[in-house]
Amino acid sequence: MILEVLIGKNKYKLECRPEESEIILECSDRLDQRIKELEENIENVSDSHLLVIAGLMLEQELIQKNQEFIEEKKLLYTEDELFEAMSEQMDNVSNYIQKIITKIDKL
Repeated sequence: MILEVLIGKNKYKLECRPEESEIILECSDRLDQRIKELEENIENVSDSHLLVIAGLMLEQELIQKNQEFIEEKKLLYTEDELFEAMSEQMDNVSNYIQKIITKIDKL
C-alpha cells in the first residue's frame, strides 16, 4: 500500500503494510504539526533543516523518557537489566526509523 503524507511543504509517498497505515498517518500528522510550529519560531530555515531539528527534538524527548523510565524502574531491576532493556528499545526505535528512511529513499 502507498500512502501520501504531507510534512511541512513537501508530500512524501511511503510504502507500508495496511496495518501500519494508521500509525504512519498519525505520526506524519504529528511531525507536520511540529514542523509548522518550528516554522513559526525560526525564520529563514530550509525544509531539510526543519526536519533535522524536529528529529533532534524527538531524540531528546526519547532520551528523556528513557531516563524517566529508568528512574521509575530502578527499584525493580538491576542496572544491567535496565541497560539491556533500554538498549533493546533503542534498537527497536532505530530499526523502525531506518525502515521508514529506506522506504522514503525508494520513492
